[in-house]
Amino acid sequence: MNRRFAAVLVPLLGISLAACTGDDQPSDPKAALVASTSGLKAGNYSFTASMPGDTSAKGVVHIPSHSASLDLDTVDDGTKGKVQFRIAEPDRYVKMTMDMGETAKQLEGLSALRGDDPRTAKLTEGLQAMMDLFSGKQWLRLDMSKVKSEELKVSIDNPDLTGATGLLGGVATAERKGDVITGTLDVTKVSGDSQLFGESAVKGADPAQAKAVPYEATLDDEGRLAKLVLDMPKTGDSPAGKWTVEVSGYGKASKQEAPPAAEVKEMPQSAYDMINGKG
Repeated sequence: MNRRFAAVLVPLLGISLAACTGDDQPSDPKAALVASTSGLKAGNYSFTASMPGDTSAKGVVHIPSHSASLDLDTVDDGTKGKVQFRIAEPDRYVKMTMDMGETAKQLEGLSALRGDDPRTAKLTEGLQAMMDLFSGKQWLRLDMSKVKSEELKVSIDNPDLTGATGLLGGVATAERKGDVITGTLDVTKVSGDSQLFGESAVKGADPAQAKAVPYEATLDDEGRLAKLVLDMPKTGDSPAGKWTVEVSGYGKASKQEAPPAAEVKEMPQSAYDMINGKG
């Protein structure tokens, strides 16, 4: 599965909303950046994000109802993919959709073979399981005790699903003009591999460049992060270019519902084997 899905998601730190307003906003740009993430940590907001290489995401976090959604779209080597997550505590669901045209052709060819060759039968079974997994026809309920792949370890223990808090934790320089703060970030300090912009997302970047990534942060009228743009170097999963996160609707997010029961089935063991690298 496309590793761009991997910088995807989540254990986080619950901190109450304490946004700075008016004259209470920190005068020091670095302090203002730290304070700007309080709304993300409170976990009641919506966001969109994008990366080079036709990768985009949108999500909603609603800690009051212990629910969230995250949808990712990507194109890898011309193949479109979509991964959708829903959290309705204590349950987690995923729906994965990929263009499986080549796999379908292989499966058709194997099905046309005659005989009882066990190797052919096993290969056919594996291809069919892959087709089912990435068909996007049903939501799959995840048993998190069986998930080893970081790509699917979705949680809202830390309500900042974007990973902006971790990125801004590495601020090296900061200069403020009005509601806009610019400077450089040391993204080598990012830890954790489950946020959207987490450790896997920055892996593979040139170390020297990664220690001084230019950024522009725009704050809203209450000092909360409204937009963050990074001019990122090439990483292992993404070409050089702009990484953007836009946050809106602080305090106005809605509960994210579990998928309808008729559209849900349990994740089969063959799928766990596949996503965990055993299939």
